[in-house]
Amino acid sequence: MMNEREYLTVLITCSGLSNAGKCTTQAALMLRQRNPDLDDYHIVASGTESMTVLEGIERESLKVFVIDGCEDFCGRKKAERCGFIPDFHVVATACGVIKFGMDKPIFRDIEAVCRATEKEMRR
Repeated sequence: MMNEREYLTVLITCSGLSNAGKCTTQAALMLRQRNPDLDDYHIVASGTESMTVLEGIERESLKVFVIDGCEDFCGRKKAERCGFIPDFHVVATACGVIKFGMDKPIFRDIEAVCRATEKEMRR
């Protein structure tokens, strides 16, 4: 059950409580609204449970994208623990997002992460 790209894309985002962590999920939602054909699955890396892929899909047929909020790399670490090797990794703080508290992320930060991710996904 493959699409014309010959792989399925999985977008894994950080689930942090800080503004930077929240920014990753908001950026992924914005990205999916703007480009509905860009990714096939969005997984928010949270908790201790293993992330699973739909039954019958081989991991080798996946292209995995990870967006983390900060240098703690929670999303990437969770993906790797579950056997997903990221094809690319975007970090919100590397995109200019300043991590502070548990406030809601601002639009400018969401947009910066969204654009950086979109650029990487289109490579």
